[in-house]
Amino acid sequence: MSDKQCQPTCEHKIKAGDTFYELAVAYYGDGKEEKVKKIQDANPKVDPQKLQIGQSIKIPA
Repeated sequence: MSDKQCQPTCEHKIKAGDTFYELAVAYYGDGKEEKVKKIQDANPKVDPQKLQIGQSIKIPA
């Protein structure tokens, strides 16, 4: 079970060390490719290789 939940979508402020994989683990309980893609699809203008501390991204349910 994940320790964070969003219904239907929430915002996450990027912190040092955040990656889409780590966010998938935190919000969905695993870092499977489809979970990471879900975050990527919700943030089409965000480059996952260039996340900025303080940047807000959407985490879909």
